[in-house]
Amino acid sequence: MSKSKKLLEGKTIVFTGSRKPVEAISHAQSFGAKTNYLPLVETIVRQSEKPDFTEYDWLIFTSRTSAEVFCTLNETVTAKIAAVGDQTAAVLEKHGHQVDFIPKVFSADHFIQEFPPISGVAKCLFIKGQMAKNTISSMSMQVDEWTVYDTVLNSDNAKTVTQLKDVVVLFASPSAVSAYRQAGGDWSTIQIAAIGHVTKKAIIANGGTVDFTPKKYTYIEVINEIAKGSLST
Repeated sequence: MSKSKKLLEGKTIVFTGSRKPVEAISHAQSFGAKTNYLPLVETIVRQSEKPDFTEYDWLIFTSRTSAEVFCTLNETVTAKIAAVGDQTAAVLEKHGHQVDFIPKVFSADHFIQEFPPISGVAKCLFIKGQMAKNTISSMSMQVDEWTVYDTVLNSDNAKTVTQLKDVVVLFASPSAVSAYRQAGGDWSTIQIAAIGHVTKKAIIANGGTVDFTPKKYTYIEVINEIAKGSLST
């Protein structure tokens, strides 16, 4: 896709995730878009007693934040590691951990379909945030959980986003969707981009219509979808 056409000139894209996606913001700007970063959720690390990692065959991570918290421990583990998403895996690999499994589709519900044939009968530790659903723990194998961070809604930023019109608002989690709706957000005044089918379902369940969603669940790909002006279904 040629960026010389400035396909997003005249558009404003609002990023709302807990982490500022610097590369994706630059990518959007290279297409001519104006950008704004207004996180609707924030993460707070818990100070909790760490488990005995030697008891587990696999450690499972479904978010970049959980991987980052784990890596601050500087643990050397013998367990294999499973990660949902390239960015989650990249954090772990940057800190010297080998990632043994990544699902083809970056979501927990696809993970639980692809992972059991790889792991066999195994004892797993799911390292997670407090708002993670029970999808991973629903697997038939033993899955213990260790919650390492909390997610809180940023109501001030949510109110700011609800006042915006004629912009593309990018939602990357159901939590961000909740923050927007709780602040009184009106779907009809914005275009809506979603990363992941779980986020897309949350938007639809709250009365919205998703205009842009990428087949690969990354910020870069959703910017490409917006630039193409097409909806992947």
